[in-house]
Amino acid sequence: MLDLTTNHRRDTGEATWCLQTHGSGLVEQVLEYQFLATLGPELLRRGMRFEVLHGDFDLDGYDLVIEAGGIMRHIQLKGMVAGGKSRQVPVNTRLQEKPSGCVIWMTYDPDSLGIMRLRWFGSAPGERIPDLGDRVARHTRANRDGRKAERPGIRVLPSRNFVDLPDAAAMADRLFGPVGHGVLRRHLAEQAGPAHGWLRTVQTGNFAAIPSDMDWEHSLGLAMLIEGYQLAGEIGIDDPLGYEERQLATAMQNGTWSGSAAELWITLFLEHRRWKFSSPHEPAPDMVDLLDTLVRQLRNALAGGSYQ
Repeated sequence: MLDLTTNHRRDTGEATWCLQTHGSGLVEQVLEYQFLATLGPELLRRGMRFEVLHGDFDLDGYDLVIEAGGIMRHIQLKGMVAGGKSRQVPVNTRLQEKPSGCVIWMTYDPDSLGIMRLRWFGSAPGERIPDLGDRVARHTRANRDGRKAERPGIRVLPSRNFVDLPDAAAMADRLFGPVGHGVLRRHLAEQAGPAHGWLRTVQTGNFAAIPSDMDWEHSLGLAMLIEGYQLAGEIGIDDPLGYEERQLATAMQNGTWSGSAAELWITLFLEHRRWKFSSPHEPAPDMVDLLDTLVRQLRNALAGGSYQ
């Protein structure tokens, strides 16, 4: 069940009235609906079909499971009324067992129950939640000896560990990757012949499976997961070979490659075809360094940049 922080009183007493009149359970349910009403339209705008499941018990460590674009997110929701002073939230450690667990902390208006602020704690799609630390939570009520017993399955997560999300688009990016990733996942799903090992995982849309030490020499399998000419047409590149020449010229001048994740992947595909079929020589060391940079940029772009 979505957790409401206990430090919620405001000078006007509105938050207290809301909880006393409607009950915290109903408020939690409405906030969950508000969250889905915020995220759902953004996913539909991106052409992403999604499915929502609910956790049956608080002990599961999550409130919602949302599957979209081949990524399954286990989400623990937290709620705090506007004006609340809480600087930390309790997080269930079982969330660490999920492949893409995360925490979303919502600040809401006590009158409308509309969401005013979104905060995020998690990793890139396909990666496990960051370490929750070792600060064990305690029960709010003391026992007969006046002691507040520890809750060994709960960790206290301070607000400084969270990242502010400005809007629904940023939240969708964090949960399921930047907008262009949907095109890539659809393209990969259409390719015949399943890959093996970590390439198979990438083919299913889990881009976090790309090894962190991937370089040009070992990137042929990754490059050929896509059909580069077809994908180029899908994203509006009418002249792939001319595009490749412009990409290379810019990279040689600037030392970095330009473009979205899809564009970088197409470039990697075309560069492998260049050196495999068009050139009788292996790339020189300085060119290998530039191609290594291309592989690193592609991996970072697929991961959605640097995630908390």
